[in-house]
Amino acid sequence: MRWPPLVMLFMLAGVGPAHAAAWMRDAGRWQMISSLIYTDARHSFGNGSRAGTPTQFRRALLQTDTEYGWSNALSLFLRTESAFVHVRDAWNRSDAVSNAFEGGFRYHLGDNVLTDYDTLSLEAMARQAGAFNFSVSANGTAGGRAAGLRLLYGAPFKMAGLDGFMNAEAGQRWLSAPRPDETVLDLTAGLWLTRRTMVMLQNFNVVSGAARRPYVRYRSHKLQLSYVWRWSPRFALQGGAYFSPAGTNALQESGLVLSLWSNF
Repeated sequence: MRWPPLVMLFMLAGVGPAHAAAWMRDAGRWQMISSLIYTDARHSFGNGSRAGTPTQFRRALLQTDTEYGWSNALSLFLRTESAFVHVRDAWNRSDAVSNAFEGGFRYHLGDNVLTDYDTLSLEAMARQAGAFNFSVSANGTAGGRAAGLRLLYGAPFKMAGLDGFMNAEAGQRWLSAPRPDETVLDLTAGLWLTRRTMVMLQNFNVVSGAARRPYVRYRSHKLQLSYVWRWSPRFALQGGAYFSPAGTNALQESGLVLSLWSNF
């Protein structure tokens, strides 16, 4: 099927520091997303009625996502990350650098599932990561591994005469012990203001499973607002800000995102 212009533009929109959305990469085409994500936290969410502890946490995350369309039904991807972290709380103070490597694929399951031009796909990944490339870390040396599956659904819509899209992703990540496994739900809505500019609202959610020491159950919720400027058919720039409105045993984070999207 030949996608309408809306969906072709959507491929530049993505999901911030998450994934490249349900639509597939064309066969033989590449996309690279280079991101700088800055996080700052001064407090943490507690557990139930228990207040969180004062915390100083700062992280600069350099992230590169590379994706290749092996065929119209199969895309391969590779992600690299470097995290530069300063953390200080009641128990420790440290500066650390950790890295992560992730690889996987996304497979096209079908089109026109619920409406015209929507799409459904399935993603699988494997990951080797340092302590601060995970949602939560017990200490600065707690690296580990992860594997995951994710179901992705994307659909276009119209609002006030403007083209828009939504993307929903639900998945499960299995982490190496003693980290608890995680259930993830990511939601994105985007609206094209002009043919070159767009705004995006995103919601990222992580809920852990049963945990054992030194970990406890946790959940994290983040809201992100971004502005995207597509200055050429091959390049786009995304700038945004996010914060954590709620959580349990997790940081009260806020931060900034800057990403360069390249398509070849």
